[in-house]
Amino acid sequence: MKKSIVYMALASAGLWMSCSTTEKVTEKDLTGNWIEVMPVNQHIVQGVSLYEKGEASSIGMATLQYQHWGLTGDSRLVLEGKSIGNGQTIEFADTLDIVSFSGDTLTLGKGDMYRIQYVRRQDDKGLIGGSDVAMGYTWSEMLQKKIRVFEEGSRVHSVVNPQSSSAGYLVFNADSTQLEFFDPETDVVLDRRMRPDGTPVWNVEDDDTYLVEKSESEWLVSRRGQLLYATSGIEDLVKAVFVTDDGEDIEVAFFGKAGVAQMSRKGIYSLLYQYRTASGYGYKNPVFDLRGKGQEAVLTTLADGSHISLKEK
Repeated sequence: MKKSIVYMALASAGLWMSCSTTEKVTEKDLTGNWIEVMPVNQHIVQGVSLYEKGEASSIGMATLQYQHWGLTGDSRLVLEGKSIGNGQTIEFADTLDIVSFSGDTLTLGKGDMYRIQYVRRQDDKGLIGGSDVAMGYTWSEMLQKKIRVFEEGSRVHSVVNPQSSSAGYLVFNADSTQLEFFDPETDVVLDRRMRPDGTPVWNVEDDDTYLVEKSESEWLVSRRGQLLYATSGIEDLVKAVFVTDDGEDIEVAFFGKAGVAQMSRKGIYSLLYQYRTASGYGYKNPVFDLRGKGQEAVLTTLADGSHISLKEK
């Protein structure tokens, strides 16, 4: 059956069966969705749907399109359809032994060539087939359906790895009480919460998780105070390195469109938000206040009012 072949260790053990099961299997028994979960990725499936009146369709296989099915007099399964590839379409009919059948598990074979096991599923919840992936679909845990994030989500660009061609996406539910954040390595559902000043953020209670917020016209994704993604990426990024009177370096990255400054001090990140000043600039959060003009700045720790004088290198 082409791309759905799985070779089993039974061959070396001499346990291959060259004939179909002796149990009588009816078409009613086999009607339903039969899938084989591919071992390389538990979210990628392929298989076949067997419908009433002999109709069939493929699950997760764009190049192998099942169309019809039936049973022979000796309870062998016949699958018919089209194989598409290399610029040509070939019609096929594949007759397979029903090696075993136990209600929700179906094992098919062909002589002593191979064995493949299918499991019956009532639905395809949470599973994305190979053809779905090719069309850009992924599974949304929040929406409980497959979606194309580039159509339904807000795109954000990496500020940590600006050379990356990959992007992150923010997908909201109907009332924005939740959002799902997707990037090449992450799929996490976040809940909306309100800060004391009334501005919404999306996160979970664990400090190690992502935090999503909107600043000015930009969506921002941060973690542990480090900005990871922004709508405009590094489009208007300005970096500066300040030095204290004690010779300590403090790095600050200013994101103009978002109105935020990313401060890095002794390996600890802090995200500061711009506020109006009579002259110069000002950025702060509940812990720090950074005010500056020209090449000089002052960093104040709000808890005790202590401050450090800074000078840009």
